Amino acid sequence: MKKGIFLSIALLISYLCHAQGYKVKIKLNNPQNYKLKMAYFPNDKLVLDSSAVLEDGWMVFKGKVDEPIVANIFMPGNQALAIHVKGGVIPGPYLNFVLSNDVIEVTGDANTIYAAKIKGGKANNEWATIKDQEMALEGKSWAATKASYSNQKDTALSAAAGRIYQEKTVKRNQLQKQFIADNPTSLVSLYFLSGMINDLSFEEMKATYDQLGNDYKNVSYGKDLGIKLQNLQKTAVGQTAIAINKKDINGKPVTLETLRGKYVLLDFWGSWCGPCRASHPHLKEMYSKYKDQGFEILGIAEEHGKTLEENKRYWQKAITDDGLTWLQVLNNEDQNVFDAVSAYGISAFPTKLLLDKEGKIIARYVGDAKEIDATLKNIFKN
Repeated sequence: MKKGIFLSIALLISYLCHAQGYKVKIKLNNPQNYKLKMAYFPNDKLVLDSSAVLEDGWMVFKGKVDEPIVANIFMPGNQALAIHVKGGVIPGPYLNFVLSNDVIEVTGDANTIYAAKIKGGKANNEWATIKDQEMALEGKSWAATKASYSNQKDTALSAAAGRIYQEKTVKRNQLQKQFIADNPTSLVSLYFLSGMINDLSFEEMKATYDQLGNDYKNVSYGKDLGIKLQNLQKTAVGQTAIAINKKDINGKPVTLETLRGKYVLLDFWGSWCGPCRASHPHLKEMYSKYKDQGFEILGIAEEHGKTLEENKRYWQKAITDDGLTWLQVLNNEDQNVFDAVSAYGISAFPTKLLLDKEGKIIARYVGDAKEIDATLKNIFKN
C-alpha cells in the first residue's frame, strides 16, 4: 500500500515538473561576469535566451519546450573560447545538451564550458555514458587549433591541428556510432547522426537512419534529419546539380545553365562565418590561377540579419572587404522561392561543391577545402 502511494507521488511530481517546464541550473568556476546565453532551434527558428537569473548560487534559465531538443550554452565574452580572424571570429566548442522539461544541472569551468557535467533528463543521462570521452577529444582539438592560429606562419602547427582534428572526428564518430547501436530509440542518437552528415557517405547515413527507432522520427528534430537526407541524396557526388536561379550583387540573374562548359565551385558561406572568410585567400589564389582555363566560383551567402536589407549590407561589405571578384548571390533573397542552402543539404559553413563542365557534382568539401588544389591541378594539368 505504502509502495503504491510513494509511486503515485513520484509520478505526480514527475508530471508536475514536465507541466511546469524546464529549469536549467548552471554553476561555473571562473565566471568572470561573462554573460550566459542559451540557444536552440524549435521548428528551425532560433531561440536565443539570455535571461538567466541568480538563484541560491546558481544561474538559472526557466521556460518550456514542446518537445525535447538539443540546445547549447555559451559565453560570448569569453576570449578563451574564441579565435579572432579577419572579418569574424572562430568560436570555440560550446556546451551541448538535451533541453527537456526537467530540472537540469550544469557544473564545470567557464573556460571549458563545453566539458561541463550535465545532470537531469533521460536523454542527458544516456548521453553521459560517452560525453567525457567526447569532450576530451574536443578539448585537445581546440587547443591545437588555437595554437595554429596564434602563429599562422608555423606550418607544423597547422598540420598538427589538422591531424588532431581528423583524429577527433574519426574517434568521435566511432564513439557515437556505438552509442547509436546501443541506443537506437534515443533522441541523442538522432542528434549524433545529424552531426555526422558531413563525415559519412549518404549510403552510410541512410542505412543508420533506417536502423533507428521511430520514437523521435516524427518530431521536428527527426523530420529535419529526414529532409536533409532526402536533399543530400539529390546533391550527392554523381548527381546533376540542382538548378540555381538567383541575382548577383548587381541584381543580374545568375544560373548554373549559363556556366555550363566550365568547372564550377559552389561556395556556401556567410559574412558571420570566421572559417568561411579565413578560406577566402586560398579561394582567391585558386581563382587567379584557373579562371582563364575554364574555372568559375559561385559564392552562395547565407546571412543572419533581421531583415533582407540588413543581410544585403553584411553580404556586400564582406565581398568588398575580402576582395572577392567571382560571382556572388545571396540565398536570403527570394529564399521563399528557392532556398539553395536547404536544397543542397548544407548543414555546415563553409561547404563547397565542385561541378564538372556538364553540371555534375564531382566533389563535396566541408571546411577550407584545401584538398581541392590537387583536384584542380589534375583537371587543368598544372
